[in-house]
Amino acid sequence: MNNFLEIIEEIKNANSIVISSHVNPDGDAIGGGLSLMLAIKKLKDKDGDSGNKEVRFILEESVPKNLKFLKLSDMVEIYDSSKNYDFDLFIAVDCATKERLGKVNSLLSSEKKIINIDHHTSNSLFGHLNYVHEISSTSEIIFNFIEELGICMDLDMAETIYTGIVNDTGNFAHDNVSSDTFRVAAKLKNIGVDTSKVVREFFQTKSMPTLKLMGLTLSGFRFIDEKKLSYFFLTQEALKSVGGTKDETEGLVEILRSYEGTEVALFLREEEDGKIKGSLRSKSTDVNKIASIFGGGGHVKAAGFNTKLGHEDIVKQVLEKL
Repeated sequence: MNNFLEIIEEIKNANSIVISSHVNPDGDAIGGGLSLMLAIKKLKDKDGDSGNKEVRFILEESVPKNLKFLKLSDMVEIYDSSKNYDFDLFIAVDCATKERLGKVNSLLSSEKKIINIDHHTSNSLFGHLNYVHEISSTSEIIFNFIEELGICMDLDMAETIYTGIVNDTGNFAHDNVSSDTFRVAAKLKNIGVDTSKVVREFFQTKSMPTLKLMGLTLSGFRFIDEKKLSYFFLTQEALKSVGGTKDETEGLVEILRSYEGTEVALFLREEEDGKIKGSLRSKSTDVNKIASIFGGGGHVKAAGFNTKLGHEDIVKQVLEKL
């Protein structure tokens, strides 16, 4: 495993940098990527002068609706296969495998140096330099990295990092929270982050389609008592019938996990291309191992995957694994 000093040296030697993260980006992906981009832009070169580095944050998809309250969100670029992207260094944040980059993965080549910064236990260490540490979030790692850089963190950067931590800890409710996580949160609060606003905008503000999808999930999910599995399959037809988009399905798997007696929750969403995106949550079972069956991964209690299999086959294989 590499350290921050090695990563800093590689960044200082690069003139143009592309940062990216996983498909279906969440608060940790957006928060970690944006704050890292701003920190690098502020980085001085070895002589103390501004490095004037070109740094871009490029994703396969746009920023989800519930994250557009972040002032920096409009700095995210959507990947365009018709463009020619010229850069020296590629940095992947919060991405367990290079395949999870989606279409942005096509930018990688043997000639391009890759830095991989992540907190997923399933990370494949695909970078030339890898910093993978199992803590609350990639955003917490990026906070520590920015402190190592000696960069003065402004309010916008602090807000994106706090949002990333809130995303991956369920607003400090999950057991991936450590005393260090609270110390980082306290520092961000002292910078001026409006923590109530972040929670209100990110967690507590729901669109009409989201509320309708919650209703569909609650009325239509199934519970397999002998396996303690709650699951729901959302078709494209059902999603469109309420005027929803995939952004508005975030958090539905958490509703399934809240049902009494549930040990593992499985939310399946049909994509426009017919593939299925699966989200797994558990109270103690290692769902990272289950997600790996379908080429996915994540954490012990939270993982995801994408597959061409039908929903019945997915449920069958999950039940066999439990």
